[in-house]
Amino acid sequence: MKLLATVFLTSLAVVSLDSHASNNTYVYSNTEYCELAQFNSTAAHLDAYGRKLGYKPSVTECRQLLATPTEPVIGNTANVKQLLRDALRGSTIRPNTTLARKISLLPEQQRQQALNELFGR
Repeated sequence: MKLLATVFLTSLAVVSLDSHASNNTYVYSNTEYCELAQFNSTAAHLDAYGRKLGYKPSVTECRQLLATPTEPVIGNTANVKQLLRDALRGSTIRPNTTLARKISLLPEQQRQQALNELFGR
């Protein structure tokens, strides 16, 4: 009986640790919150996401985040950096300087293809 109780408690602890670890690996962003709000998610779902995010973005912030940007003409590294910053706004991911430099050195067609692959445009 003691062995059964020990096995049960050990398996419960492992499941609990696994569940806790999986909760910490997801990255919450205000952009995703705004997308959920735009597609009429339930209030309970938005409240839970807001708690995980740490705050609830305002309506004006959501409008700015979800506004469709015009396609910029990319000519130098500064423009590529700005494009990467704009695309990753609200995310914990920050643009890499090396990536921006490599993208800016590509020919125009390859640059557009790389940006389309990165951002799905």
